[in-house]
Amino acid sequence: MKSEYVLIWAVVVAMLVYFVLATPVMMDDGFHYEGFAESLAKGKPDFKSFYGFQGLSFFAVPIFWLTGSIPSWQAGSHISIIIASMIFSLLSIPLAYLVGKDFYNRAGLPVEASAKAGIYFLILFLLTPYPYTTMMRGFQEAALLFFILLIIYASIHRKAWTPIAWAVGGIVKPFALTLAPLFLLSTLPTLNVGNVDNRPDRHSMSVINGWNGVIWLVVALVIGGAYLGASYYQTGHLINNAAINSYQGNFDTGNPPPLTESFTVGVKGFLRVGANLLLHFRKIMVSPLIIILGALALLAPLRLNLIMRFNLNKSNTGGGIRMRKEIILAIVLNFLLVGSLTFSFSKYLLPMTTLFALASVSYLLKYRWLMWLVLLDSFFVFLPIWNYFGNNFWPNIWIYLLPFWTAIFLFLLSERTSLIEDVSK
Repeated sequence: MKSEYVLIWAVVVAMLVYFVLATPVMMDDGFHYEGFAESLAKGKPDFKSFYGFQGLSFFAVPIFWLTGSIPSWQAGSHISIIIASMIFSLLSIPLAYLVGKDFYNRAGLPVEASAKAGIYFLILFLLTPYPYTTMMRGFQEAALLFFILLIIYASIHRKAWTPIAWAVGGIVKPFALTLAPLFLLSTLPTLNVGNVDNRPDRHSMSVINGWNGVIWLVVALVIGGAYLGASYYQTGHLINNAAINSYQGNFDTGNPPPLTESFTVGVKGFLRVGANLLLHFRKIMVSPLIIILGALALLAPLRLNLIMRFNLNKSNTGGGIRMRKEIILAIVLNFLLVGSLTFSFSKYLLPMTTLFALASVSYLLKYRWLMWLVLLDSFFVFLPIWNYFGNNFWPNIWIYLLPFWTAIFLFLLSERTSLIEDVSK
């Protein structure tokens, strides 16, 4: 187990070097997030002048103060939003490992197998380049991914504070709110992998039970309500939204369009969701193969018969995906929300793609040759993002692909370790 943690911290160091090798350039929405952060640092939350969801800006304020107070760091004070995203991205590395490990450990896999699940899910995190690429222009998806992982981790362990992570994630980007089923469902039993006859699991109760859970949920709603209330007080709208009309001319930050204009009825938006999941040129989040494997794992759960590889006792093998119903419902909510938008990007599907990736690990554990196909397909995920975004920040594509090389190294090392252990036994 110690070797896994050494490996994780090595990945953290590698990604830190990767970020240092980049040249951040504030662009587009990043100016508004940074502008709000700097205004807030000076004591004025200015929703009217800066559009968008400003959750990350609150975390950037201490960085602005710190970098601004040290003369040699003052250049960093005007990219505080990017530095905050870097910190969240680095924190996501151990968190991704813990999410994969604990999810499959709770599903019934023993320590060795669940540790490998953690490594596999960390590999999939590295193969999701959009968040840690676009943060170099001031986008917030790296922070959003951290809160998505935090919500999943807290839901796995039924932490009472899960609604707080959910509320804060929601004001970073509202798509995190679609993860509510992971912790709100209190009556539907989970599909316990060790419970083949699907009897209700006495451990499957939601964190929202008893007065303690209610208090945390109320606090979460107060956080969201305070944010929306402050925005409404300044702008006359709950959300100073940039997605509609801002790409058709000058966007008047003080007079945003009604929220209803962000939504439409029709099939086009839902077809766009499919394209944003499966077509590489649309700068998608993860390999389409991961989406397919994740969907298969959720709709047709397989027994993780890992006896041969891990030399396990048959009674210790898992048999499916834990929290299956909750995960499916969260994915459906993300699909419905994004499909109903007038305008959308692939990044809006980050909650869904993260859940698909987590579910896909079950197939990757059983059929390890699939990881080679995922790695191959992931190259074509990196390529369009390099062409559109990455070339602005890294000197060449070989350096840009450092997370890709790291993912290959992690997989080879995990397979080499398994081979040595199998031979020694």
